[in-house]
Amino acid sequence: MKKIIPLFLLCITHLSHAELQALDNQTLQSIQGQGGADLSLKLSMNHNILSDADLLAGVAPTFNCDPARLEYCRLAISVNKRFVQQGTAGVNDPVWSMAASDPDINNKGRKLWVVFKGLQGTINIQKIGLDAIDLQYAAKTGGGTVTKPVMQFSFDGTKPIQIRNFGFNALSIEQDTGAVLSYYDTSGKLIEGTTTNPQDYGFLKTGTYSAVPQSTGANGTTANNYDVGREKGFLGLQMNGNLAIDGKVQIFACSNHARC
Repeated sequence: MKKIIPLFLLCITHLSHAELQALDNQTLQSIQGQGGADLSLKLSMNHNILSDADLLAGVAPTFNCDPARLEYCRLAISVNKRFVQQGTAGVNDPVWSMAASDPDINNKGRKLWVVFKGLQGTINIQKIGLDAIDLQYAAKTGGGTVTKPVMQFSFDGTKPIQIRNFGFNALSIEQDTGAVLSYYDTSGKLIEGTTTNPQDYGFLKTGTYSAVPQSTGANGTTANNYDVGREKGFLGLQMNGNLAIDGKVQIFACSNHARC
């Protein structure tokens, strides 16, 4: 034991003095190697996370957002220079319906949002091959063969991309309200208003459909209950299936090629 400890310390001392050595161009050109990587990605949004065995078995994931706070299971996008203002200055326009690109401090605007409500889903990309290879092709001019280093992505049809309950419950166009007013200052910088009321932000607005009476007969009033309790919007999407892709995608700097 006494002999092992000094030997171990000696090894540590030796390693601690190791230095990186710079390689010249000639040395680098003489080095050959090959490598690649297989990439995989599993993305679950607002879902219980399923194992690979569950995904292969077709087990459906469940939506796990808090029913009382569905506004936090969304994706909201605000496109640059998309605002609305009051239709006519000095006239009450509760909808704020006039489109505007550059509201100023004297006539502020409300930002518009594209809101995907109830966003959810699981996407499992089982395998994407990433390799660096040499590509050879006939030169467009001058004859001969051109050799190019290529980044290659490859897909295996036997390992499909698994899509489970991917989509959103409702798509909606919303606008900020209340104190959330935006404008561009004289330097072109966007100044955005703030508020302590979350409902004033377009991307956090809540609201669900309630039963609407359709007809009254001998048995009382009937109602349309199809969307009752669902978030307000005009479009929904849900995808389930396997996407099998077989092939390769090669990315390289194009020069002296027929398609360059």
